[in-house]
Amino acid sequence: MIIINSTKIKYLKVMDKLYEVRDISFYYQTIRAVETDLNLDDAPIEEVFDIFDFKDMKVTLINKKGQGKLIDFNEFVKNHKMKSDFH
Repeated sequence: MIIINSTKIKYLKVMDKLYEVRDISFYYQTIRAVETDLNLDDAPIEEVFDIFDFKDMKVTLINKKGQGKLIDFNEFVKNHKMKSDFH
C-alpha cells in the first residue's frame, strides 16, 4: 500500500546525502525515499530529518540507479562506525 507524504518530512539526511521522502506510513511504520542531487543547504531545514530519527521504522532508500535497500539500523551503525554518535 502506497501512502503519499503529506507531512513536513520531505527529506532524509543520510551521512552527506539527501533522500526525498516519497511515501511514509506511520500505521505501517514505513518510509520510502529516493536519492537526490541536492546539498543540505538546498532544502529547507524544517523539511530535513536525520535518518536516525526513524530507526524504529522500516526505511527503504533508493539510489539513483533505482535500486532500493531496506535499512537495518544496527548494521548501518556498524558499517559506518557511528555507534558512539547514535545510541
